[in-house]
Amino acid sequence: PLKEDYSLNEDAVRREIDWVIQKGATGIWPGGYAGQWPELDEEVRKRHLKVCIDHAKKNRIFCAAGCHATNTLETVRLANYAEEIGYDCAWISPTVPRKATDDEIIEHHRWVLDHTTIPIALYDSSPAGSYMSPELIARIVEMSGRIIAMKAIVGDIVHIASLYHLGVDQKISILGVEWNMLPHLVLGAPGAMGGSDWIPVMRATYEAFKTGNMNRAWELQKAIAAQSPLLIPRAASSTMGSRIDHSGIGYLKARFSLMSGIDIGPPVPPYRPASAGEVEKAKKGIQSLEALIAKQS
Repeated sequence: PLKEDYSLNEDAVRREIDWVIQKGATGIWPGGYAGQWPELDEEVRKRHLKVCIDHAKKNRIFCAAGCHATNTLETVRLANYAEEIGYDCAWISPTVPRKATDDEIIEHHRWVLDHTTIPIALYDSSPAGSYMSPELIARIVEMSGRIIAMKAIVGDIVHIASLYHLGVDQKISILGVEWNMLPHLVLGAPGAMGGSDWIPVMRATYEAFKTGNMNRAWELQKAIAAQSPLLIPRAASSTMGSRIDHSGIGYLKARFSLMSGIDIGPPVPPYRPASAGEVEKAKKGIQSLEALIAKQS
């Protein structure tokens, strides 16, 4: 959350944490891609992490720090800072915007592991960065017992199934996201993670799955997928069969503000706020999901 002058809106940060917990989240992960980490200064990111941990720990929830960066050294600095202020783990991904080779991705993770002591969680493929194959992920997971989890965003079913076939789930917790959470749950994932605006419908999907109501779970998952075409236009543009129907970060911020009533401000330039048409699209999508959640199964 930012103010109109692009400074950190600390009050909105705290309100967002309260909102997602009230809607069913059992942990937080500040500093993700939707939070515009590539556009924020390191000191702003550190302050954001500090505000989040100070507020969230009052609720005794799991706190993971987004420590992604454009270079390995910054990831290390952020991870060590996260441990210093009390985070449970540091979430890391391959560096962006350059797409690294497999050997460079291995070296990135090795360097982070060698220069930190905090538990580490992976991000299987940054939305605008390097694709990590299941085989590469399995190699990384073997590097250290400090690797505890992975956010799995790839939607391809062969990729998803291969993670479990290779036994990655026997070593770490694999967590799907809003658009692929049910396939992961079916294959044995302990839960899922997603953006703040998806928490209510993800919670409903998870509860339907846990109670064995698979018709309801698939109904909710299909509704999520219909509104979440890979989310990130830059990734969608290079994916066969996908579509692009919004501008990206401006739309995501508008969607959460409309849903929660919390003004989280504009995106960092050069990215633009949502257009009038995108705001209307977000309103209709929110209404549709809220009606589906309220529907008696």
